[in-house]
Amino acid sequence: MEKIYASSLPSLKFRKNGDKRFKNGHPWVFSNELDNLPKYESGQMVSLFSNSGKLAAIGYYNSHSLIAFRELVRSDLIKDDFINERIKKALNYRNQLYPKEEAKRVIYGESDRLPGLIVDLYGNSVVIQTLTAGMEKLKDKVMDALEEIIKPEKIFFKNDTSSRVLENLEKEFSIVKGRDTFIEATFLGVKFNYDAEKAQKTGLFLDQRDNISLLSSFDLKGKKVLDLFSYFGAWGLRALTLGAASVTFVDSSRYALQIASETAQKSGFGNCFSVESNVFDYLASLISQGDKFDFVFSDPPAFAKSSKHIKEACRAYTRLNEKCLRVLNKGGVLIASSCSHHIPYEIFLNTLEEAASNSKKQVRLLFSGRQSLDHPILLNFPESSYLKTFFLKVED
Repeated sequence: MEKIYASSLPSLKFRKNGDKRFKNGHPWVFSNELDNLPKYESGQMVSLFSNSGKLAAIGYYNSHSLIAFRELVRSDLIKDDFINERIKKALNYRNQLYPKEEAKRVIYGESDRLPGLIVDLYGNSVVIQTLTAGMEKLKDKVMDALEEIIKPEKIFFKNDTSSRVLENLEKEFSIVKGRDTFIEATFLGVKFNYDAEKAQKTGLFLDQRDNISLLSSFDLKGKKVLDLFSYFGAWGLRALTLGAASVTFVDSSRYALQIASETAQKSGFGNCFSVESNVFDYLASLISQGDKFDFVFSDPPAFAKSSKHIKEACRAYTRLNEKCLRVLNKGGVLIASSCSHHIPYEIFLNTLEEAASNSKKQVRLLFSGRQSLDHPILLNFPESSYLKTFFLKVED
């Protein structure tokens, strides 16, 4: 793309004292922090000025969104190769982290200074999400850069997320390169093969990689495992590679359970059971039957989609993890996660403490983890931190 100078762009201005968060490093500007909200085209690239008229940044603008401005650079120039350079830098970082892994997140939005962009690499396939109107306008440049840098055999746009609706964008799935929608990639030693169009989000939940890897610290040989909200079964399949005697996958998605079952079978694992069910209902049936497990993995979808749902979500996390603790054998391990950004670390921990109290069991906290290192948290941007995973052990 050509060089873009701040002086050539339409402008926005902070209201008086509206730039406090931005000065501290936050890359977003909300509509109530701006002095004016002009009716520019959604995704229009603009220059942002302080209330006194000093240039603050170049970014893109959407008057229809609460997040009105997203920063691209804090200078007066966007260089012609800035997308290529940022993708190269991000990919190099991931390759250093996971040099032997086929599956990795290459771009994690604002944390890689490419707001509204998600890029995952799965073997020879690339899955892209453009979540904002501004990034939608840049998607051809992004695609060209990925072609040049990665040279994948397949490229998909998996733009079917609800967040696009907030930006007045259509939900869609499209094949940019390749003849079919199937992805094959090895993740944590297990080879997955699935349909990108039918998968949730960008495919595999790569953000749990480092937490799943910690299972090797436990003795799983001969253990009975319950994988709740299992999706494609990454947690349970890892347990099987470490010698687990059996795994029960539980999910409401028939397709997800099909992939988990097929993956287990192709990997040579026996004693795998799939249950298509609401997890809360299934746990209730296990408790009534007295069925017990040595390890329980619980990685539900976000219970709090906004701050309005925090109290309701906390009650749900407490009920869920109380039930999980009740189906654990003495000495058993519960690995409980929350991917709700609106539920902070301390609040989620409080729900686990309440669950332990309600279950009448003594529970030790062994470890708490965040999202994997290819999902880096940007300081001064708390929105980039969302995943909390706690390893809990019931006393013998």
